[in-house]
Amino acid sequence: MDSTTIRTRRVLTLATAALLTAGLSACGGAASTPGDGPADSGPVSMEFWGWAPGYDKIVDQWNAAHPDSKVTFKKIPSGGKGGYTQITNAITAGKGPCLAQIEYGTLPSMLVKNTVMDITQYAKADMAKYVPSAVSASSVGGKIYGVPVDVGPMVLFYRKDLFAKYGITKPPATWAAYKADAEKVAAADPSVKFGTAPGDGNDLAAFSLQTGKSWYSTHGDSWTVSIDNPGTRKVAAYWQGLKDKGLVTKTGNAWDPQFNKAAEEGKVLTFVNAAWAAGGLKSDLKDQSGKWAVAPMPTWSAGDGKSASNGGSATSVMTGCKSPREAERFAAFLSSDPKAVSTGITVGGLYPASKAGQNDPSLAGGDPYFGGQKVGELYKASAAQVPTTWTNGPTYQQVQTDFTTAIGQGTLPAAVTKVQASTVAAIKQLGLSVTGG
Repeated sequence: MDSTTIRTRRVLTLATAALLTAGLSACGGAASTPGDGPADSGPVSMEFWGWAPGYDKIVDQWNAAHPDSKVTFKKIPSGGKGGYTQITNAITAGKGPCLAQIEYGTLPSMLVKNTVMDITQYAKADMAKYVPSAVSASSVGGKIYGVPVDVGPMVLFYRKDLFAKYGITKPPATWAAYKADAEKVAAADPSVKFGTAPGDGNDLAAFSLQTGKSWYSTHGDSWTVSIDNPGTRKVAAYWQGLKDKGLVTKTGNAWDPQFNKAAEEGKVLTFVNAAWAAGGLKSDLKDQSGKWAVAPMPTWSAGDGKSASNGGSATSVMTGCKSPREAERFAAFLSSDPKAVSTGITVGGLYPASKAGQNDPSLAGGDPYFGGQKVGELYKASAAQVPTTWTNGPTYQQVQTDFTTAIGQGTLPAAVTKVQASTVAAIKQLGLSVTGG
């Protein structure tokens, strides 16, 4: 299962805007804007490229209801596995799609390449339909570059049976309580780990988001990189401390073979991740149905309610699209039409960014895997408590690769320092003005 990127507000600097207008048009000519091309009138045909399960069925629903607007879906590899390269190459060759699935964290880098279109004039009126964090994640510099589809509200997954075994009466509500519970379990059996430590940049970004501290900001025409900020340092020090004491596994998550093996042996009690991670439990640990439960993500301060989000994507209108108004209409249909949203939930396993979609009947009932618990209520509450203060930068893949490498070579705090420096260097290579925070 692919963990997708964090929900963030994207801010594009004036330097990046200048770079775009100076000759990065993907089609070799002037950059397309929503006003370019003929008006959306008469029959319209559009291609939509993506990889999420169920998108093909949603396209069929659109086509059945809109005989004068035909969308053809093309399934491509996920973005990080070649999909974005395929999209960019096609647009450069003048053969790109009108619409594409773009993960939130990748929007800035796609904008730097001039592959996504500003759809503010078409989409702005509908943004109130979606949770605020998803709206900010689909925007750059106050302009909208995609219609939000899904979000990844963070929660605590835990083993009810093992909590009872080790005398833990309730899930930890704070990170201090999480540590105390981990120490209690270790005292009873040092071979058992309470949870899993962050293993990559996505994980660290999600935990940092909860602190309200962003990795990026802009000042005038310059980026400021602040990956090495107080919030991230607190997160890194906390989890490194748990790792050093042997209270959590060094790596692993709900789809990782090492995690699955430990779970099958009763050697791990929790993990913290997005709602979509429940799919990993259900597919890989079928025989543990009824043993797992869900609780709110622990917080740094008791009662503050702050959560985080990890993963999700928007539907973007791509540079060169000749029918941007109709393309945005389809994107809005995919994200907010009740039948389409239900298909995304039941077929694709998506947790909707749409406020109304979060009340879909399929999310309202008890989940048999979690012992009949109404986990949809927890996901909804988490999605509403995600800070909108986060800003992501234009070198997402570099940050992820560098974090994975650095975490594998040393401590989490050291990784934060290393990636701070390498990210400043990477943004300079794009020709943008940047400071180190």
